[in-house]
Amino acid sequence: MKCNTALKVRWGIKVKYETGTQKQDNQNYKGEQGMEATTAIQRIRRQAKPPARCKRGSAQSGAERTRSADRNGFLKHRFLPFWQYGNNREQAEREFLCSLSILCKHYDLPIPETVNGSFPQHIYLTQQVLSDQIKGIDNKLSCIIAKDDKHIATLATVKRYDTGMTLYYIPVRPLWHWLQGSQSQPLAELLLCMFAYLEQVVRVPFYTEQDSYLASQYETLEQWVNDDQEDEPYRQKQLDEFYVMQNAGLKIYAQIIDPQRLADFESVVQNFQCNESWLNEWRDVAMEFLQLYKRYPERSIFDHIHSDLLYPQDEDRIYADQYISFYWSGNDCFQDCLFDMIDNHFQEIAYMDEPAHVQLFDYTPENTIPDFDFETRLFELMDKLSRLLNKYDHEQCEPAI
Repeated sequence: MKCNTALKVRWGIKVKYETGTQKQDNQNYKGEQGMEATTAIQRIRRQAKPPARCKRGSAQSGAERTRSADRNGFLKHRFLPFWQYGNNREQAEREFLCSLSILCKHYDLPIPETVNGSFPQHIYLTQQVLSDQIKGIDNKLSCIIAKDDKHIATLATVKRYDTGMTLYYIPVRPLWHWLQGSQSQPLAELLLCMFAYLEQVVRVPFYTEQDSYLASQYETLEQWVNDDQEDEPYRQKQLDEFYVMQNAGLKIYAQIIDPQRLADFESVVQNFQCNESWLNEWRDVAMEFLQLYKRYPERSIFDHIHSDLLYPQDEDRIYADQYISFYWSGNDCFQDCLFDMIDNHFQEIAYMDEPAHVQLFDYTPENTIPDFDFETRLFELMDKLSRLLNKYDHEQCEPAI
C-alpha cells in the first residue's frame, strides 16, 4: 500500500502525464511531463458503458455529468485570452505594441520581426515568437495576450503552481466517529473549526453539496448499488454505508458552514488540551491553519485560478473543485468503485486548472517572481490534515479514542 501526497489509496504508480503539442493561438504548452500521480491520473482503458453492478474490486467508468457552476465564481479578477477585439483595432494594436516594448525590455529580448506584419496576424505570430523565447528563459512561463475589463490586447506572462497532479480529498468519516463520543469532543471541535475555515474561506467543496463533483460520483455509485440484484449481503452493507454517509455529511456540513465555528477558531485552538501525546500533531496542524487564516483572512484557493486562460479552445479540463474536496472515506466498502470512476474520468484529460500568477506588461513591473506562499502552505496543510485523518479512517472508532 502506498500513501500519496494527500490521499491514502490502494494504488500508487509513476506515470507519464502526456499533453499534446499545442497550435498557434492558444496552445503554448508542449511535450509531456513525468510526475508523481495519484490513482486519479492513472491511464486505464475507459469502458464504453459502465456495468450495472459495483462490487468489491470492480472497475467502473464514471458517468459524465453536466458541469454546474464551479467555485471559480469566487475569482476576484477575471482574465480572458485575446480573441475578439471588436471595433477597437487601434486600441488593441496600441496596447499590444506598448506591452511588447515593456516585455522585451524587461527580459532583454529583441522585438520580433513578425511585428511588422498585417493586423491581427502579426499580433498572434509575435506572441508565438515571444512565447518560445520566454520558454527558453524559464520553461514554466507562458506568454499570452490577455484581455480583461481594462485591457484589450496586453501581453502577459503566466506561471502556474504545480499541484503535483494530486487529489486533495479530505476524509470526513473520522470526524463523524469522534463526534459520537464524549471523550473525543475537544478533538471534534478542533476539526470542525479547521473544516469551517476550509469550507467558508478556502471554499473547499463538500461531498453533500448538490453541485459538487463528488456528489455526482456518489449519486452514480448509489444508483449502481440500487440496481444490483446480486450478492445481497454485500449490497446491503453498501446501502447502509450510503445512509450513514449522507446523514453524517448533512449534519457535519450544517456545522461547518456556521459562521460561529470560524469566529471561535482561535479560541478553540488556544484552549485545546493535549492530554495525550498523539493529540500534539492535531494541535500543531490546527495552529498552522489558524496562522494561514490570519495571514490571508479572505483568500480562497480559487482566487488565482483562471479557467480557460491558457487553453481556451480545450473544453476538457480537470477543474479545481474536482481534485480538491471533502469526501466521506478512502477506506470504505465502495472505495474501489469511486476511485476507478475518477480514474476513468480524468485519464484522457490533458489539462487541469491550477493556481497561476499572471503578470501584465502594461507597465514595467518591479518584480515578476510569483508569490505562491498561500498555495504552498495550504496544499501542504491539506496534505498533513488528510494524512492524519487517514490514520483513523476506519469503519469503527479506535477503542482507545
